[in-house]
Amino acid sequence: MKKYVLSAVAVCLLSVLVYKNFSAIPDIPPGTVILICGASSGIGEELAYQAAEKGANLVLAARSEDKLLKVQEQALKRGAREVEIVRADFSDVAGSGVVVEKTLEKFGKLDYLVLNHAGLPFGPFLAAEHMQEPAFIQKIMKVNFLSHIEIALKALPHLEESLGHIYVTSSTFGEVPINYAMSLYCSSKHALNGFFYSLQQELIAKQSPVSVTVGALGLIWTPDIASVFENDPIPKDIIAGSIEGAARGMLDSYTTRPKTLTYPVFANVFMRMLWYFNPWFQEMIISQNKPPGSHGNGYEATVAGWKEKTEKANKRRFMQGYQKSDQPSA
Repeated sequence: MKKYVLSAVAVCLLSVLVYKNFSAIPDIPPGTVILICGASSGIGEELAYQAAEKGANLVLAARSEDKLLKVQEQALKRGAREVEIVRADFSDVAGSGVVVEKTLEKFGKLDYLVLNHAGLPFGPFLAAEHMQEPAFIQKIMKVNFLSHIEIALKALPHLEESLGHIYVTSSTFGEVPINYAMSLYCSSKHALNGFFYSLQQELIAKQSPVSVTVGALGLIWTPDIASVFENDPIPKDIIAGSIEGAARGMLDSYTTRPKTLTYPVFANVFMRMLWYFNPWFQEMIISQNKPPGSHGNGYEATVAGWKEKTEKANKRRFMQGYQKSDQPSA
C-alpha cells in the first residue's frame, strides 16, 4: 500500500511541474467565432469575458435569457466585436442544433465550439424519489450528454472548413465517484468521456482537421457553488480551482489543442491515483463526506444536508429545473 501512495504522490508532483501555468489570458486571433453553450453563469460566463478581451465574436447559449443579456452587455464592454445570444432548451435534443444554425446565420462560420452546458442534480439517489423517475433521468442525460452529440454533429462540417476545435466540459466525476450524492451527474460525465474520447480518436484516424479537448475539471469555486457549499468543511485552497483558471485553460485549448485539460491538476491526478490503487477508496470517500457528529456512515445526516443544499440552490436559481422534475426550466 505504501508504494502505491508514494507512486501517486510522485505522479501528482510531476503533473504539477509539467503543467502549464495559465497566468495570462491566452492569445486567440481577433474575430474568432466562438459558440459557448452554457454561457449564462459560472465558467461559461467567465470564458465569454476572457474571449471578449481578445476581440472574439461570440454566440452565447443557455436557458435563461435575462442572464444571457447581462453577459452580452458585459462582454461587449470588455471588447467583444459582436455578441449574439440564443435561448436554448438543451433537453430538446433534436432542437439543440439551432445554436449552430444561429451562429452561422450571424457570422457565416464557426471556429470554436464549447460544450459547457450541464444539469447538476444532487442528493443521494436512493433517498430522492424524483431522481428515480425515468423522465427525470432521461432529462438529465438529454441535457448532459445527448444534446452535446447533436450539437457536435451539426457543427462538425463547419469546423472542418475552419480547421476548428471542440471543447467538452467533462469532470473528474466522469472518472472517479467522488461523492455518492452526485450519481446522475457522474453517470452523464462518464458517458461524455466515452463518446468524445472515441470521437477524438476517430477524427484522428480519418485525419480530420477538427480536434477535440475533453475537460477533466474538478471542483471549480464558482459563486453558485460557493453559496451552496459555504458551510461545508472543504479545503478549497487545496482541492478547488478558480473560475478564472478554468476559463483560461478552456480558452488556451483553442490554440494548444490538448486531448485532455485537467484542472486543477494536483487534486484531480491524486484522486485518480487513489481510485485506481486504493482498495478502500469507497470507504475513504464515505468517511471524508460524513457530516461531523453523525452516527455510523452518516447517511441520514448526509441526506438532510443535501436537502438544505437544494433549498439554497433554488433560492439562487442555480440549476433550476434540475433538482425536482416538477420545477420549471429557466
